[in-house]
Amino acid sequence: MKKVWYPFFRIFHLGHDQDAPEMIDETIRKGVSVGGANLWELFFAILIASIGLNVNSTAVIIGAMLISPLMGPIVGIGYGAGVKDMGLIRLSLRNLGIFVAISLSTATLYFLLTPLTHAQPELLSRTNPTLWDVLIAFFGGAVGMIGATRRYSSNVVPGVAIATALMPPLCTAGFGIACGNWRYFGGAFYLFAINSVFIAFASLLVVKLLRLPEHGEIDAVTRRRTRLIIAFIVTATAVPSAFLAYDLVGQKVFEQTALSIFQGIDKDSRYVLLGREISFAPRRVMLTVGGDGQIEEIRQTVERQFAARGYDDVVVTVRYVGAEKFDVTQLKQELQQQVFSNTLKELQDSIAARGRLEAEIKSLKAGQEDHQHLIREIGAQYPEALRITVGSGSKALRHAEAPEPSIIVVMVVDQPISTQDRTRLQAWLEARYPGQAVELVINEEIPQVKPPPRARRR
Repeated sequence: MKKVWYPFFRIFHLGHDQDAPEMIDETIRKGVSVGGANLWELFFAILIASIGLNVNSTAVIIGAMLISPLMGPIVGIGYGAGVKDMGLIRLSLRNLGIFVAISLSTATLYFLLTPLTHAQPELLSRTNPTLWDVLIAFFGGAVGMIGATRRYSSNVVPGVAIATALMPPLCTAGFGIACGNWRYFGGAFYLFAINSVFIAFASLLVVKLLRLPEHGEIDAVTRRRTRLIIAFIVTATAVPSAFLAYDLVGQKVFEQTALSIFQGIDKDSRYVLLGREISFAPRRVMLTVGGDGQIEEIRQTVERQFAARGYDDVVVTVRYVGAEKFDVTQLKQELQQQVFSNTLKELQDSIAARGRLEAEIKSLKAGQEDHQHLIREIGAQYPEALRITVGSGSKALRHAEAPEPSIIVVMVVDQPISTQDRTRLQAWLEARYPGQAVELVINEEIPQVKPPPRARRR
């Protein structure tokens, strides 16, 4: 039996490409930091997300998710709890608070100044979190932590940033503050809390699963208290979403039932269904019809069909516009053509947006793969290199009109590299990346030699 199951477990084993614990620790601590580029990235990301929500642009919102640094402190909280590093937990909580304060302030200021004050569908979708958001945050946090512990970078982090969506809820909360709608603020900030808590919780579980080395020791009483606090926070965050999910399911079932009833009524050749309004709480239905049908007959028919499906308390209201001024058959055809045209346009827009997103992801993935090949090639040529870091960016001089693309290569070596080798490496990089500026930085890190132990006196 052991021989049968061993290949199965080996396939799913996470230790094949896991990075060294000290490199994992360094990567996560860098993501927790506040200051410099991180704050500017956050500031611009929150503005981009606010504009995307304001104009109802899904592509713009996705772009803001990809550049947001909010994941760093949240993962740091889960990682710190997993390795028992209270200092890292406190630092991550403090920096997350700074990030949230800056995000809310920026989003509120934007929505106070923008002339577009109408709540768009992309914005409203962030005001009603449910249990499904809990599951998305948990699984997204788990796969994000697994990706952070890998030896080589992958497209996991951008995918997690899009799936968990930390930035849009904070923008929506800022919209709620700006317009004085505390229901919007509460729903959006609760969604952000769900994402934060369950990303951190999933990161904690992955750290325990990978058995990363602990950085501290805590006594049994503190360990028990910490576990109770974590259990309380996770439960308190998840329970309200379960009730909201129950209401959402009930609302969707009611809406589907109403739509099926309306489809049956609309097939009657005596009248045409011009409009409908469905309200789940309280359960009310308002229909606008035209043709030769009778209002009372339609109302009784709809109420009977609702009652047959278990909804006895539905209040049905029918508005009648008459049949003298239009042909029912022609009107139905015009409505069908309009619906088909609108649906086709939405489908074309969706396909175009998806194509642009796939092209961006493909470009990012190609750049990451190229950097991995470059690291391996440099490592093969210079075995004295301890660490090699490669990144893409932009370079601009003080009086330059526009920045130019650049490649940054940072090497940490344990032996000095001659000027000739530096020049050869610089020339090789410039030939490999024509048309781009190349920044080569070489730092020496000479290992310290411990002095021999002193001889004991006799």
